[in-house]
Amino acid sequence: MKPKQDQIFSCHGQGDNSELIATFLPENADAAISESGVGNPCQLQILRRAPMQPMATGTEVTLCQSWPTQHSKYPAIIVSCYTADGQAIQCCGHGMLAATHSWLRRLQCDELSVTMNNSHIIGWHEQANTWLRFNRLPTKCIPVPEWIAEVFPQQQQPIAAASCGDEHGYLILQWPDKFTLKQLTRPLDCLSELSQRALICTSAHPCVGPDAVQLRYFAPQYGVDEDPATGSAVRVLAEYWSHRFTSLTAQQCSHQGGLLLARWTPKHIDVGGRCKILETTTKND
Repeated sequence: MKPKQDQIFSCHGQGDNSELIATFLPENADAAISESGVGNPCQLQILRRAPMQPMATGTEVTLCQSWPTQHSKYPAIIVSCYTADGQAIQCCGHGMLAATHSWLRRLQCDELSVTMNNSHIIGWHEQANTWLRFNRLPTKCIPVPEWIAEVFPQQQQPIAAASCGDEHGYLILQWPDKFTLKQLTRPLDCLSELSQRALICTSAHPCVGPDAVQLRYFAPQYGVDEDPATGSAVRVLAEYWSHRFTSLTAQQCSHQGGLLLARWTPKHIDVGGRCKILETTTKND
């Protein structure tokens, strides 16, 4: 069931709302989870119209702004996301997941169109998880760059690599099965001088489950030393691992940690996870 046109434009009454939402939560996440707990927190501002400029969160979390629009013949929402220091994010998986989760609850609908930077996707609830459907992003196997030994010195080295997108896209690095990514130290500062690609580190863990993988995400070139839980990364990994898995249960081995789900098909990739609204405030006119 899609939302009605008048419903999406009037769902939050006379005031703009702000919600602190934790995304990609593990199944056993404590009910009292806080901003510094597990998952990837997002400060979501639900607006009645497009903002003139991004508003500060006042906290060290991603800021996402969302407002209603019209896409094709159905109502939709627009999402814009920014890092804590105000840099625009091209594709923010946890921000889109948080916005979709919030709007689906408010509209009490089953499906919603979501737009971010001219990309149109579908979002929906499925049991305890919120899901997003993306187009596939092709990956290309490449030799492991020699400079990787410089950014991960005196550590076990990856056994395979792949690229995704242009020189500002992603570099996927695969370690052997059962290798625990928590053993890795964060890349040295020289990474920013050697590549403009964000690093997605991954390994498979068949002893945990038939589709279990780990990941870590590093993008110091863009102000992200290490991301807590990265929806855009698991979208790429779903494509990278598609020769072996058609679904992923991915543990992100950051300090906060997160559980990300993905499903691969020849036409698209679904990314999902659990969300929890931690705090809500309303600003009236």
